[in-house]
Amino acid sequence: MIKKISFIGPILILFAIAYPISSFVAYKKSDYQKEIILNEKLETQEYFAILQIDKIELKAELFPQNSQENQVDKNIFIHSSSTFPGDTTSNLILASHSGNGKNAYFQNLYKLNVNDEVMLYYNNTLWIYEIKEIEYQDKTGKLYIKEDYEEMITLITCTKNDSTKQTIYYAALKNSQKL
Repeated sequence: MIKKISFIGPILILFAIAYPISSFVAYKKSDYQKEIILNEKLETQEYFAILQIDKIELKAELFPQNSQENQVDKNIFIHSSSTFPGDTTSNLILASHSGNGKNAYFQNLYKLNVNDEVMLYYNNTLWIYEIKEIEYQDKTGKLYIKEDYEEMITLITCTKNDSTKQTIYYAALKNSQKL
């Protein structure tokens, strides 16, 4: 199944827009103290999940969609059409910058390959995903997101050394464990 995600104007403008969802639970930093000590980039504000990709040494907080921190210019952006793990089907759609600078959280995604792992700490559970496919789409203001897996995470960023393309990483749930 393919889901069409509509982007109004430049991609960055849409990524900066977040639609409120009231069902999120915010966890304080102390709830994940053990998990976040390794990365000094993490802030002291409230968040509700942590994205971790060991291969590229990424560990970053995810903020609720209704938070002012859920903006591509500040953090990793959670797209409004995301569904979260724990539902019967889920696709958490995340986007971030890939250039240089302190907010270019996805700058090293290009180093990922099929079968690499992406971890998500959410709702007192560790969700482990495996990258199944890497796709490139033209920057047209719209992306067509596949939903080929029952529970998945989708990572979106600009393509390294090609300003005309977006790179999309599709990862399927491999395992989960309660914390």
